[in-house]
Amino acid sequence: MKQNSRNILRIIVVLAIVATMSIRPLGPVKAASNTPVYVLGVSNPTDPLIIDLQNLTSSVTILTSVTSLTTLSTSSILYIDGSWLASISSLDPTVIPTLVQAVLAGLPAVVVRGNPAILANSISGLLKLQNPGLPLIAEGVHVIGTLTSGTRQGTLLRVISGFDYSVAAEFQWANQQIAQLGAPTTFAPLATTAQNSKPALITQVSNGPYWRFILQASTDTGTAFKPNGQVITTFTVYELQNSGSTNFKWFNIFSNQTMIPGTIVFNSNYRNYIETAFSHPSDQYNTYVSNGPPSQFSTNSGSVSYSIGTQNSTQSMSYFLKNTNVTNTSSSPNVSWVHTIDGQTAAGKIALQVIPGWTDRVVQTQPLNIQGNVTVTFATFNNSQPTNTALTGVAFGIGGN
Repeated sequence: MKQNSRNILRIIVVLAIVATMSIRPLGPVKAASNTPVYVLGVSNPTDPLIIDLQNLTSSVTILTSVTSLTTLSTSSILYIDGSWLASISSLDPTVIPTLVQAVLAGLPAVVVRGNPAILANSISGLLKLQNPGLPLIAEGVHVIGTLTSGTRQGTLLRVISGFDYSVAAEFQWANQQIAQLGAPTTFAPLATTAQNSKPALITQVSNGPYWRFILQASTDTGTAFKPNGQVITTFTVYELQNSGSTNFKWFNIFSNQTMIPGTIVFNSNYRNYIETAFSHPSDQYNTYVSNGPPSQFSTNSGSVSYSIGTQNSTQSMSYFLKNTNVTNTSSSPNVSWVHTIDGQTAAGKIALQVIPGWTDRVVQTQPLNIQGNVTVTFATFNNSQPTNTALTGVAFGIGGN
């Protein structure tokens, strides 16, 4: 039970392609789920990917071709071997377009090994998340809609370390995608000033300005920073519609850092200590025009609330903090925050979330294009003093559209 609890905490992520083709069933196994999973690019039933999946679901099938992808059920998950995909796509240029069409039909897909970003990077109109300088074990992609402008609405999950962990994390993420109707609600803004309803794919009142969900993209460090801790960074992006401007477009970007200290996930003595988030526009066409939260100091527990957006329409966010001080260190053209946690208290031993956000104004003819990094410091403590501090850094870039 203790190990199961740890696994649940390690798979806090939100955001497959599947069905019947020329198939080779692998037979029933005992597993926690019965979600149908199909695997493309693997022929050996004893491959580690197959073994891991059999521990997760009782329905695992090896596919032998991509010819029948359009018949797959959206209630299934497709895993693809990235090394195989890179090799076969160089010989047959129709393979990736066939996979893309299946994903655009609403099927969640996961690429493992090789170059896991090969599939998501092939989908036009979808904002891309990159993590420069970091390895990538797996990437899941799920497209949930396409706007008339060609912009794709979707979710991504990238895992940078731990093969077995990545297979399981992507499986949990894909199951969430199947269960959710419309935009993912995890880490979404609490409200928008243009309406009182809960944010979804579209949040609109009459013909005025409103915010539309575009992307939720996560990077999970998995076992990369063992035994110090684990960080899951999730960006949720909304685009302003009906702004009335022909010169600019606006994006609200909420950045959730979930810190899971080693004391929880790796049975070590490391606790939460300091989190820093920094972002800057990648070119002169992107300008940050609002951000939050402001600096706030609290010795106990409470909520941090703020609003971002434009004069015509804003969105509000609130998140709970425990024994944590917030310092807004933003200075134009950048935005940045420092969350300082009293790690010696209970706040040092919980999965803690911080969710700053900002508004990016973009020249109408140009794409959203931003960069930044998130750094979480875990530490052991001796008589209330931090010792053995360990920095865990994740760089990011979001671009396209």
